Amino acid sequence: MRLRPGLLAGLCLAASLAAQAAPPPPQGAPLSWTDVADLSIASPVIVRATARRVVPLGRRSAPDVPAGEVRVLVEADLVSVLKAPGMLPARARWLWQGPAGPRGRPPLAAGDELLLFLVPELNDAPDAVPGDAYRLANAAGQLRWSADLEATVRTILAEVRRPDAPVAIRSITAGFHVPGTVEGESESQFFLATEDGRPMTLVVLRRPGAAPSVRLATGDLIDESASEIRPQTLVWRALACTMPPALPPDLDRDPGLAADFAEMRRQIGACDRRL
Repeated sequence: MRLRPGLLAGLCLAASLAAQAAPPPPQGAPLSWTDVADLSIASPVIVRATARRVVPLGRRSAPDVPAGEVRVLVEADLVSVLKAPGMLPARARWLWQGPAGPRGRPPLAAGDELLLFLVPELNDAPDAVPGDAYRLANAAGQLRWSADLEATVRTILAEVRRPDAPVAIRSITAGFHVPGTVEGESESQFFLATEDGRPMTLVVLRRPGAAPSVRLATGDLIDESASEIRPQTLVWRALACTMPPALPPDLDRDPGLAADFAEMRRQIGACDRRL
């Protein structure tokens, strides 16, 4: 049996995975939306699987496992494919290492539903086929499946596939601040340089009796294309995680521009990357 990711077809890819070596996140600390987005974008393969067997490895087989952690061999049936470059086998096995559960037992068991984020495993064997083996993307590459988590990943992947998907911001190239005709009214615009050269402009509007409004324009006509910045979207991630934290010195000398930049950063919020 084979699982076909949408209409994609290709070489049958083996799913033997190596033990990941990245340090695990703090025990009990949930991943942020940004972490899930990073995993979803960076991982060539994302699958949902059901664990069939979870076999702990003892000291003889895993002498290098630190105290408080456990290494296990997981065998699982693939349930569905969210992302893949081709066809995958219906069953997989891999090593997982992380914090032990109560009484030193593995924190997962047969029957657990998992969401796996995978990257190609390097294989120097002369007869190795490129891309025929995968490993967990990092210590968070094996997550407990939930309908909400899968929906989040699918939404992120749908955003990535859009032709206007946002890219990283390289710098703030220019900006200006214009006071309004009445007290408390003003507008600031910040022009951003992106990796692919597409225009992005942040607009901060202040009106008497109203909270400051922060909008983003992605076209040449700023007034018509400016829209609110929704949290937990790739546009928000690009702004929160890649925009410079401070204005260039020549722009920072304008008090109105500096105040609106600080307000804009406050409304966008922190990147919240934990991995």
